[in-house]
Amino acid sequence: MPAKMCGVPIAAKLVESLLPPGKSIDTGTSLTGPDDTQRCEVTIDGDSAIKVTGQRYPDALGVKDIALNYLGVPADELGQANPDGSVMVWDSEIVGVTQCTGYPTDAAGRSTKRYSVTIEASYPRDAKSRRDALQNLLPPYLVAAAQALGC
Repeated sequence: MPAKMCGVPIAAKLVESLLPPGKSIDTGTSLTGPDDTQRCEVTIDGDSAIKVTGQRYPDALGVKDIALNYLGVPADELGQANPDGSVMVWDSEIVGVTQCTGYPTDAAGRSTKRYSVTIEASYPRDAKSRRDALQNLLPPYLVAAAQALGC
């Protein structure tokens, strides 16, 4: 396992538990689209293992706002949120949000106040193990990705 995932430095032990067995890994390159969203996919033997999406927001949003208004999650399907409202987790997906204290501008030139990362995984097959692995990976990945963008 390389020392970076989607161009962001991360400890290999945090990612390994989300990867199925295989011979080759592509840790992906983060691609920024015209909507200022960073997208990346980690593959094992050519099959998708982890999908990562990062997005900057001009508003001071919480993770529930992002899930409902930007990710299109129906209100009755909201995941389990941590007490401070910065992380929401489902069996195969996790979303975290952090402040952009440096207020970098987005593609439209707007001052960025929040940055969120969504990570999706389908392995391990056991939902609790997968959810636990996502909860271990997200906090350090979110910090590193936000720092890379100047937050």
